[in-house]
Amino acid sequence: MTNNDIEHYIPTFMDILYDDKISEKLSLAEVRDMCHTNQIQSKKSAIRAFDAISDNARSVLYIGSWAGLLTRVLLEKYPDINFTELDIDMRLKSISDRLNYQFENYLYHHTADINSFDRIHEFDTIINLSCEHMNMDWFNRISAGTQLVIQSNDLKIEDHINNCASLDDFKNKYPLDEIRHSETVELNVYNRFTISGIKS
Repeated sequence: MTNNDIEHYIPTFMDILYDDKISEKLSLAEVRDMCHTNQIQSKKSAIRAFDAISDNARSVLYIGSWAGLLTRVLLEKYPDINFTELDIDMRLKSISDRLNYQFENYLYHHTADINSFDRIHEFDTIINLSCEHMNMDWFNRISAGTQLVIQSNDLKIEDHINNCASLDDFKNKYPLDEIRHSETVELNVYNRFTISGIKS
């Protein structure tokens, strides 16, 4: 039975950290951040955005998939949709593989930079919840007609090189046709913007 609440999956994620080969790859600060209320609320918004376009999704690329916790939710909720992960951090493949290996629709976790990933056009749907960490190159490479679930925020810190000031600013920067979901989530120190739709 599936559960739409991402909190339901946190104990499973914690369980794999009993494996020293897994736990040594993550600091306590990273685990804390992954399970922080801000992250959970942001991922819930992403789930709602994916729900809105899921009927036409068959092959999904999740850019910046982190340790695979959201992937776990989507794998279980949508067993007929195939999911592939991509993250630039080489530590994360073994973690997400351990968390998600039992699902037939979990195809692969690539360790690569999206701007040099040459298979981007093979997917009908792309998730990127880290737009603030990236320039526009990845978006410009995506074919028109591709479904997208994307997020950004207005938090100004060193790692955020491509913030958006508002939801409207986000929509203007990443033009989508047939927007299926559009939402601002007000968090404790910043706002998270989420949209899903089809690239123009």
